[in-house]
Amino acid sequence: MKRSWVLAAVIPIAALLTAGPAAADEGVVSGVVKAAGTGEPVAGACVTLFDLDLKETGSGCAGPDGRYEIADVVPGKYKARATAAGYAELWSYNKGSALAAEVVDLPHGLDFALRQENSTVRGLITDQGKPAAGASVSLTDQNQRWWSTVLAGADGTYSFSGVTADTYTMVITFGDRTQWIRQKASFPEADTFAVTDGQVAVVDEAIAPFGKLRVIATDEKTGAPVAGACSQLEQGHPPQSRKCAGADGVMVYEDLPPFGYYTLSVWGPDGSYYPVNSQRVELTPGQTTDFRASMKPAASIVTTVRDSKTKAPLEDICVDTYALPIVGVLDADYRYYCSDEKGRLVIGPIEPGAYKLLVKPLDERYGMQWAGQNGGTGDIGRARVVTAELGKVVSTADIKMDPAGTITGTVTDRATGAPVNGVCVYPYAVDPRIGFRFDVNCSRNGGTYTIKGLGPYDWPLEFASSRGDYAWQWSGDAADRFAARPVRVRPNATVTENAALVPNGAVSGRILGKDGKPAFGYVYAYNARTGEVLDSTNSDSNGQYVVNGLTTQNVKIKYYTDAECWHRDAADFASATPVPVTAGQTTGGVDLGPCRR
Repeated sequence: MKRSWVLAAVIPIAALLTAGPAAADEGVVSGVVKAAGTGEPVAGACVTLFDLDLKETGSGCAGPDGRYEIADVVPGKYKARATAAGYAELWSYNKGSALAAEVVDLPHGLDFALRQENSTVRGLITDQGKPAAGASVSLTDQNQRWWSTVLAGADGTYSFSGVTADTYTMVITFGDRTQWIRQKASFPEADTFAVTDGQVAVVDEAIAPFGKLRVIATDEKTGAPVAGACSQLEQGHPPQSRKCAGADGVMVYEDLPPFGYYTLSVWGPDGSYYPVNSQRVELTPGQTTDFRASMKPAASIVTTVRDSKTKAPLEDICVDTYALPIVGVLDADYRYYCSDEKGRLVIGPIEPGAYKLLVKPLDERYGMQWAGQNGGTGDIGRARVVTAELGKVVSTADIKMDPAGTITGTVTDRATGAPVNGVCVYPYAVDPRIGFRFDVNCSRNGGTYTIKGLGPYDWPLEFASSRGDYAWQWSGDAADRFAARPVRVRPNATVTENAALVPNGAVSGRILGKDGKPAFGYVYAYNARTGEVLDSTNSDSNGQYVVNGLTTQNVKIKYYTDAECWHRDAADFASATPVPVTAGQTTGGVDLGPCRR
């Protein structure tokens, strides 16, 4: 419950400043100054304009009708003040001081409503018992309609004059600490005090002492300290701070403003733990708050990225990880793991397992590659395999970057020779389940496509039609990646590879539930030789499905109803029954299920 102090008295102040109802002439600021209590004009009241450095630029005083006018006002940003004998000064908009005043775009009409001054608020601001010289003290009514701001003097005292009777609160800023009375974090929490007519209200405030945060990082399984763990503490923008632990896993943040909340994130060294992200932390003034980060172990891979010729370390070379077995590559730029200014690349935290690394530079001088045994390659089959182990940081050989080259060409209909637009070309087996990116690599403007930023290696190309009337096929008119004719990319040069597409082939049938009736499910077709995903679909309300985009080949079908199944009732890809497909034809009657395993 808020406490209220009535200390020797208070204030009338206030006054309402508004954009004037009457439009001013061009270059003129004019309006009416009235008394807030009676609405009567305030004869002799003066309105003064100031630039943002608080240098006076013009003024005008009111006649018996309270009207004033300031001519030759250059359009721009100003602060405006109204004054009159026996009244509290009023600044734009409805502020009691120059510090609190808002900036107005002039010229336009401005009216003021002044209140008679007859009360005062004063007091002492201290920090650890000493005067808080220069502290900013802002007084506002309980509805935050009126503000005034002053600075505490060398002795820590402040004073507001010309305050009207009302209920008020205050906010104090001293250095990087801001608080509301009495040592509260926000306006809703702040205490209030009453100011009465013709009196003086005395409100003293002590600046709350800094807080301290101690972060302790431990392994969630063993409870042991996570040596070398790092953390970042944020409160607003910026301020933020980062610290790393020694062998004891402890990080200490000192001299923290105690009010408001902080956001804390903690991560392990070299990606060896999953991070503890965006934790809310609140501090107690003058005390140490402990935060215990229990961290889950992960796997991690570390390497260095270099120029293949100069051996210089390279920054902003990013890697996508693909766990074996790889059934398709995502056409996306996640940029989770990128090299730093020393070329050091941390790939983690990741799940333990065997991986291949697709390297995608942000630096356009270098080309994309699969990290090979001793340099880059465009063939995923020749990419190195790196095995990541739980709780360990595994080092792998340097990644060596080569200059980029370009592939371009034209896609046509094999039967008619007509150009085909809307065919996206990939230097790997793309995973169709994530959709197409039509902003890159796709044929347009007469069937022409271009792939930039490839390393100078042999790349197999997959031509994936988004139209639904052509089969997906590989460079050299091949049905799968194993049969593809690779395209040799030249550094800093462009090579040509055209494609002539054949009609779309398909597999169709029904999905059947355990009761033998049609069921809803998801269907995926894989090339029977490479194991790479070709297309995906789902059944309709009658259990019917159609898998498209197939050229002449054998496929294997995986489907999901209430369980994962392979056609026919097989346990896995290896034991699934192949289904022959012919380009331009539909292989029908391939019913799926029920899965009896």
